[in-house]
Amino acid sequence: MFLAREIAKRITGVKACINDALNSFETQATTLTLLRTIEASVQSKLEQLPRVAAEHTYVKSKSKCLPSTRLQIQTSLLNHLKRAGNRFVWLRGSPGTGKTAVSMSIASILEKEGALAASFFWDKNQKGTGLDSLEKFPSTLARQLANFNGDFKVSLVKRLRQPNSELVLSLPLEKQMRTLILEPMNGLKGIMSASKKRFTIILDGLDECGDSVALGTLMSLVLVLEELPSTFSILVSSRPESQVVSAWDKSRNRGHVIPCEDMDKVARDETFDTIRIMVTDGLKDCIRESQWKPLMDDLDAFTLACRGLPVMASIRIREVWFRTQGGSVLKLEFRYFLDLQDAPKDLNEEYLRIMRRAFRPNMASIPSHVVNNYRQAVGMVVAVQYPLSVYSMHDRIGVPGYLKSCMRRILSSKLIYAIIFQL
Repeated sequence: MFLAREIAKRITGVKACINDALNSFETQATTLTLLRTIEASVQSKLEQLPRVAAEHTYVKSKSKCLPSTRLQIQTSLLNHLKRAGNRFVWLRGSPGTGKTAVSMSIASILEKEGALAASFFWDKNQKGTGLDSLEKFPSTLARQLANFNGDFKVSLVKRLRQPNSELVLSLPLEKQMRTLILEPMNGLKGIMSASKKRFTIILDGLDECGDSVALGTLMSLVLVLEELPSTFSILVSSRPESQVVSAWDKSRNRGHVIPCEDMDKVARDETFDTIRIMVTDGLKDCIRESQWKPLMDDLDAFTLACRGLPVMASIRIREVWFRTQGGSVLKLEFRYFLDLQDAPKDLNEEYLRIMRRAFRPNMASIPSHVVNNYRQAVGMVVAVQYPLSVYSMHDRIGVPGYLKSCMRRILSSKLIYAIIFQL
């Protein structure tokens, strides 16, 4: 009898354990379902905000700095960004000096450290994607910040659920910045300020957001970010256009110190080393397949001929590769660049060199679409009655809108590349 009662007691205990486990499982399942429903609701709300592929990881036309290059300026920028009190840091420089490559390297470093809050890389060549305009900048930045910080995500969704936020995308851009970024951040200032870590937003290629009016508007939006919690710093990479300089003057008048690094002043030896690595790496396949092998002096001379401009080096490397693949001899391609009369001193003259080399008397041997590209580009150049510049042609006062559009197309280098590489 005693044994039977003990067995029954144990069976009852096992049943109780099983019931407890089932109840716990049901509770956990219900909780998990509820969490999934909440997460789906949050995500659905966030997806109402349009975003573009503006992060550094989506940049197509350029790449980050090669290993062991631009180390000094990267270190300096990182120190500026991590120093308390620095809201804005400016990376300036002329076209082709490598600003985007440096910005991408900085973004990559900060991402590994968990300190990259958001990044937006404008690209005028990505027409119609939102990377050549301002319209989706506030919403894209808000989406990125929501992905970066869970507290901000909750605060943003809470703001979006308010009745007066239904038409937020119809508001002026500055109001969108305040509604989608600053207002959700307001309740988090205590949490953010308690963190010893600094977070960075990287904005690159602001001068590619549209015309001069658009750039002025964009800088106004950038200055709105002054109101972010003190743990945030913003790296702005752009040409020294008047709209940018004017905005920084306004910020300084409000008491901000804006550290600046100038790509035009990067040490000449460092620039040479960067381009030398680009040439060696970019032409290695051509050299391997060629019977003639360039000497160290040949590679150094090719590097020097690129005038300290990484973008010029990139153009020429691709040009050599394309022409050798088409049957030209590597030695002749080297000699062409090293023996140039009136050798290009900047990107303006480099584009002119491209146009001159593209013209050949026997046009019958060239595909018709390439001939059309050439004629279209030359026709635009001939039509313009003002000096042309890759720096600020679109800002010249009095140039008709049609010609501005034409010049932006030419200077985007898409037609140039189509002519050289017969695309």
